Amino acid sequence: MGADGFFPITGPACTVLERATVEQVADRLIAAGLATREEIDEHLANLAAGRRPDLATSPLISAWGRRP
Repeated sequence: MGADGFFPITGPACTVLERATVEQVADRLIAAGLATREEIDEHLANLAAGRRPDLATSPLISAWGRRP
């Protein structure tokens, strides 16, 4: 058995995924009081301008093994 993890940090896909995620959940974040429309718009503007170098996607975990 074994496992390996890969943590993609600051890759171009991170920004694309972050934008898509925020756009999909924006209304729910606002409704829950976790963010304001202004905060979300500012975050999306920062993404578009490349001012979010600390983004990371979820880790990719691979596992393998063999039954005895």
